[in-house]
Amino acid sequence: MAANYRETVIDGYNLIHKLLKKESGDAMEKKRAQLELVLARYRQKTRRQVTVVYDGGRSPRPLTSKGALEVIFSGSVKSADHWIIDHVRALGPRADMTLVVSSDREIRRNAIAYGAKCLDSEIFIDELDALGLLAPTQEKLKSKEGTRRSQKEGATPVTDTEINYWLRLFEPKK
Repeated sequence: MAANYRETVIDGYNLIHKLLKKESGDAMEKKRAQLELVLARYRQKTRRQVTVVYDGGRSPRPLTSKGALEVIFSGSVKSADHWIIDHVRALGPRADMTLVVSSDREIRRNAIAYGAKCLDSEIFIDELDALGLLAPTQEKLKSKEGTRRSQKEGATPVTDTEINYWLRLFEPKK
């Protein structure tokens, strides 16, 4: 995605379930660590502030840790969904410089209403892969073989110009 956002806010568990769904035997702590490693590399490559928000935490207040990226546990009173929505609302006019990553319709609907841009988790995973930030897996290798096969059969890849055209065409009007 070529747009210049200052902050990327990520619905952590939503992205984990889309990205690491085949590795269901791993403990959630290990999955969070894997995701955060990928997101730290994403932050380095894009120079964007990255905030990943998870549900829960033992405290009624959010727990936050800062490092290469900001990790927030929403606390026991508020869900990660509502934390993200409240965060985007609080940004006011700066919300248009924020990218929210989630497949959750409520988060996306509210974030767009407050001026943020949204990206579905699956599309964000494709972006991470295009940036070379995901380790290749057997499943990815199979899907790449399928892509190569379809390109040989006459399908042409979509260019960045075409993608930007369609994004502008379907961008919500303000």
